[in-house]
Formats: sequence, structure tokens, C-alpha cells
Amino acid sequence: MRRIEKTLAVLAIVAVALLPSVAVAQSLMPEDVAKMEARLQLTPEQRSGIDPILRESMNERRAVFTKHGVDLNTGQRPGALGLIKLNSDMKKINITTRARLSKILKPTQLKEYDKIVVEQTAVVKKQLLR
Repeated sequence: MRRIEKTLAVLAIVAVALLPSVAVAQSLMPEDVAKMEARLQLTPEQRSGIDPILRESMNERRAVFTKHGVDLNTGQRPGALGLIKLNSDMKKINITTRARLSKILKPTQLKEYDKIVVEQTAVVKKQLLR
């Protein structure tokens, strides 16, 4: 029994460490997108190019949160194994979204986008761990 408890504790720690890939999911609401667009100093062409990418990404993230039973408003979240699966799904979305944005954003803007993702990760992580 002790071995199972230790294994679950390790998995919980791993899941918490992996949470950064969960970011941006629920916390990027339309007003956040507007702030991000301003922070990235987008041209009108860039704005129209990234808008559908971000909206699609947000919808995918919400679907993944629902799939894994996460509700940041109520604090509902899966256990350690569920968090690992959630993280895996979010990583895929993050990679796809960033790759699509990299075709539109300049390198300096992409670096700023990465900073925004890190900031949003901290917010989501805090909400998931309370």
C-alpha cells in the first residue's frame, strides 16, 4: 500500500510540474485577446490573421478542460493522472497554435507571445492548485 501512495504522490508532483502546458486555456477571454493584440503591437493584417487562430485555440482548450473535468470557477479538477493527460492534450494545442502564429508574428512578437503564455500559465496553475 505504501508503494502505491508513494507512486501517486510522485505522479501528483509530476502533474503539478507539467501544468505550464495547461495555460491559456480558460484565462484567455476576448478582453485578454484584445490586451494581447495591443501588447504584441500587431498590424491590422496580423490582427486579422491571428484572431481566428486564437479563437480556435481557445475553443480547443475549453473542450480539453471539459473533457478532463476541469472547471476553474469551481475548482473542479482531475487527479494526478488526469492532470498528466490534460497536460499532454494542452501541449499539442500549444505546439500547433505557436507554429501557426509563428507564420504571422515577427520573432520579437513571438517572444512576447511566449511571455504572455508564461504569465497566463501562472494564473491557471494558481487556480488549479488552490
